[in-house]
Amino acid sequence: MKMKLLAQAIAAIGLLGSAVAHADDNGGDQLERVTITGSNIKSINKEGATPVQIIKKEEIAKTGASTVAQLLDHLTAVSGVTAGTDANSFTPGAASAGLHGMDAKYTLILLNGRRLPTYAQLAGGTDSFTDLNTLPLSVIESVEILRDGASAIYGSDAVAGVINFKTKRNYQGLNSYARYGQTSAGDGMEQSAGISGGVGDLDKDGYNALFSLDTYHREPVFYSKHDATKSRDYRRFGGADNRYQATWGGWTLDDGAPHPFSVMPDCATATVKKPNGNTICPIDYDQVDSQLSPRTTRLGLLSVLTRKLDADSQLYAELGFNQTRTSLSSGNAFINDYELSPGNASYPTDPALLAKLKAINPAFKPGVSSVDVYRSINEGRENTTDAVSNTARAVFGYSTTYKNWDYDASVNFSQNTVTNHNLVVMNTFLDSLTNGNPSGPTYNPFIHGNPASSVTPYEKQQTIEGTSGFQGLELKAAQSNLFSLPGGEAGFAAGVQWWRETLENNPSSDMQNGLIMNQAPQSYFTAARSIFAVYSELNLPVIKNLDVNLAVRNDHYNDLGSTFNPKASFTYRPVKEVLFRGSATSGFKAPSFTQMYLTNTGFNSGPDLAKCAQQGIAAQDCTSESFKLISGGNPHLTPETNKSFSFGMVLQPTKELFASVDFYRINQKNVINSLSLEDVLANPGKYPGAIVRKPSDPGVLGDIDHINLPYDNIGRRVVAGLDIELKYDLSLGEYGKLKFSNEQNRVLTYQDSTQKTDPLREEVDYATMPRWKNVFTTEYSYGKYSVGLTARSYSGFKNLTSAISDPATIGKKSPRIPSYTAWDLDVSAQPLKQLSVSAGVKNLGAKIPPYISNYTDPGVFSGSDTDLWGRTYYVNFNYKF
Repeated sequence: MKMKLLAQAIAAIGLLGSAVAHADDNGGDQLERVTITGSNIKSINKEGATPVQIIKKEEIAKTGASTVAQLLDHLTAVSGVTAGTDANSFTPGAASAGLHGMDAKYTLILLNGRRLPTYAQLAGGTDSFTDLNTLPLSVIESVEILRDGASAIYGSDAVAGVINFKTKRNYQGLNSYARYGQTSAGDGMEQSAGISGGVGDLDKDGYNALFSLDTYHREPVFYSKHDATKSRDYRRFGGADNRYQATWGGWTLDDGAPHPFSVMPDCATATVKKPNGNTICPIDYDQVDSQLSPRTTRLGLLSVLTRKLDADSQLYAELGFNQTRTSLSSGNAFINDYELSPGNASYPTDPALLAKLKAINPAFKPGVSSVDVYRSINEGRENTTDAVSNTARAVFGYSTTYKNWDYDASVNFSQNTVTNHNLVVMNTFLDSLTNGNPSGPTYNPFIHGNPASSVTPYEKQQTIEGTSGFQGLELKAAQSNLFSLPGGEAGFAAGVQWWRETLENNPSSDMQNGLIMNQAPQSYFTAARSIFAVYSELNLPVIKNLDVNLAVRNDHYNDLGSTFNPKASFTYRPVKEVLFRGSATSGFKAPSFTQMYLTNTGFNSGPDLAKCAQQGIAAQDCTSESFKLISGGNPHLTPETNKSFSFGMVLQPTKELFASVDFYRINQKNVINSLSLEDVLANPGKYPGAIVRKPSDPGVLGDIDHINLPYDNIGRRVVAGLDIELKYDLSLGEYGKLKFSNEQNRVLTYQDSTQKTDPLREEVDYATMPRWKNVFTTEYSYGKYSVGLTARSYSGFKNLTSAISDPATIGKKSPRIPSYTAWDLDVSAQPLKQLSVSAGVKNLGAKIPPYISNYTDPGVFSGSDTDLWGRTYYVNFNYKF
């Protein structure tokens, strides 16, 4: 509550002014002309018409972040950070982030102002993104975050904004670092080390070469070692008992009538009856060393080479390679509701076993009744995935200045290849339950301790490889002093771009033919598109205190046609202490290859509310089940379109104090959606044909066979909010300095719809969209020593997944999830001129994020995923030779 009141106060102060205006630290008149993210025109490094947050290397170090994803997770404008730590991710080891609550596909990630290849596997099977783990944090000199739409400047991916990572330039010397960290529980040991060096001075020697090597390794984090995740019985958090039913297994009669599942014989613990009538032996899978975060190893190489040809011209090259290895386990394979009939090889015949089954369910007739069984195949090896991601990038360019015009020409070749090696169980294992195992004993699903030879003949390594490619060419020219206006010199920039994107997905033949147990068939897929763009930008200092910037861009997609997007922005400074700024732009987002051309088959979970209602089970007691989902490719999809607006103020009455607020709004149309699974399950009559059920008796709803969720341009979205910042530096004279900073993103509205005819639904204050995120930092520095304390806060929200959730599912659970604050501590010192040391604790109080007890998927907490690890320690060493 105190943090919430503090955040409200900061917001009120921020409304007096805005932005991320920073006083010039150099103080002199020799200011370099630089290109700031959001414009192609070089200018003196000052506040522009669009809000750009700049995070310098010193600030990065004090966050305690060891990866780019961890750094971005500290920023309030950044949301939906996927850190590559989820053992159940569809893109294992890969990290992504978005701006302002929007998916990562709407945020453009750049390295030194240029595009990077997309990850070769797609989030959710459809969305392309740039893997943040390919960026070496050690050589990042600054991060620039453009927090408004920039499609007119950069193209399709910049709907929500741009994050540009800048590396060192013209660097001389040798710098090394080492880091160690681990959780207080003793797992998740994290080690990284690297070295970077530069030789040659551009001005004196005519060349500079920068090289860096980065290594990173983290051991697994285990569910069983952390209080938040040590058990899937979430009743301790006000949730449900979600201990796995399949670990021990169950069975039921298969006679066309609905029957609850009974527990397998010989359960050693007290059985539990679930609200849906199923009885389970409550074995807790999270207590048997399943992974909360997988083992990860990364290696990164980067070189930046510059050769000065004369006073105004130079050649340059950026060469990089990154490899990420992620090894994860997703538990044992399982038998999912398989029918056994008399005469089948695995049908029970042992008199003692038959007697136990009869005692459990007197309606069972040995040798007559068919039964359905489910259970985890504990005798086999766990399903494992070893994912290897290789990213290579080469940029070659030439820049020159001629008659006050800056020219730049570059080519960009990039590729990402992801290879997953999977240990799986083949469908022939299920055949053995019916026909017998020709190479050994037949598996008996009613007992535990089957010989491994009943499973191992059906285990097999499978490989799926994905490759994404990017080849680009850019030519641009810029003039900072094109002509004079009352307010100063007008600037102009123009350029052309061409690039080609490719994507190939190559599963093994067994995967393509659907021969893997509990996995849908995966198709071979290849696609390519070419884009040609022409753009221009004009900066007009209309009067002394008013600048207007105009930009236009035309993109032509060979498979989608052309799109034209303008942008207009302004800055107005009535007095030197106050700045007003704003922008208006149109934008678009092209559909992904898979959305257009590939039919995806996957799995998700949710409650079959219609079946529960027919059986008299209340909505809040309806247990989630796993469903097969089919989402079809649609070659007739068109780009999503949007209009974006921003307005802000900057207030800096003194060098020590500034406040900021920037308003943003994004209106999207023709949003590409598949139908919402939750909406379909809650309102099946609204979507005829979406749910396909298995045969059953007349008048009785059968189990769901699959759900059709096709893609179309059927959605709308409205996003609006405030980015607020306040900083104050207090000098204590000979006793040092105190620095206070506060950042907040406040979501004013996040409305969307899944159908064109649906009204917009307000998603703010639901689990998918908390109302605000706040970061408050206090730092005390004295000479070569400093200590900082940071509070990361998230607002509370309704105990519902989204606006389409049925409030009746809350039942007796808490109606709201409380707000959450975690504290981080960082201490740094420079005992020697060449040596700096820092150490810290993340989640100082080992606070468990609030559990979302009514979320569709069990085991979901609010806040940062890494806070589930509890308290984490780290120490960094940096030595300059």
